[in-house]
Amino acid sequence: MGEATTPRVSDLATSSAAFWNRRRDLTPEPVTPADESARHLVFLADVGGALTESCTGLDQFDCLTVAPPDYHHVTVTVVGNVGDSISESAEERIRDAARDAFVDIDAFDVSFPRYNLFPTVVYAEVDDSGAFAALNDRACAIDDVPVHDRDDAFVPHATLAQFTEDSDYDELLDVLEANRSLEARATIDEVELVAVDPSVRFPDFETVERYSLQ
Repeated sequence: MGEATTPRVSDLATSSAAFWNRRRDLTPEPVTPADESARHLVFLADVGGALTESCTGLDQFDCLTVAPPDYHHVTVTVVGNVGDSISESAEERIRDAARDAFVDIDAFDVSFPRYNLFPTVVYAEVDDSGAFAALNDRACAIDDVPVHDRDDAFVPHATLAQFTEDSDYDELLDVLEANRSLEARATIDEVELVAVDPSVRFPDFETVERYSLQ
């Protein structure tokens, strides 16, 4: 779930080890974009080019579609679709309230120490000493921001690829197990509220507002 959409129930975990420990028993669940376009709001942190090299070689597997570098991010929380779960006036209130929510949070460094997976994605784990959990708490405390199951079981991560089938899943696991360690780092100095189109697999991010961290 570095996804800029609401994750599936099958992706919920209380720790990064939850799915990795039973990886050989999992069946990948192909990710299918939404049928219709929408204005889908998400709080996230862009990680720049930190994970570009981490995607090298993932495109050799038929079971995956690899995310482009511009998509690499860590989701803080999913807000929802404007006009559906979120009204247009609520979008404005959320945008403005977030300025106070994040105002006293310091910028921080994160590392991405290794590969991991959910049933729907391959991702880079996040080592941040709880900083993203603190951002998630602040975002979820904003009026009009719904709290999802994923917020109660928050596992920060950065999606590298989505599963689209399961044809060579075991071969993928062989490679991930043999080459699991990553050496990627990033500095998180702002949070963004973005709008994305959930009908696109890896949508562009339309920045609604940026919130600088101290």
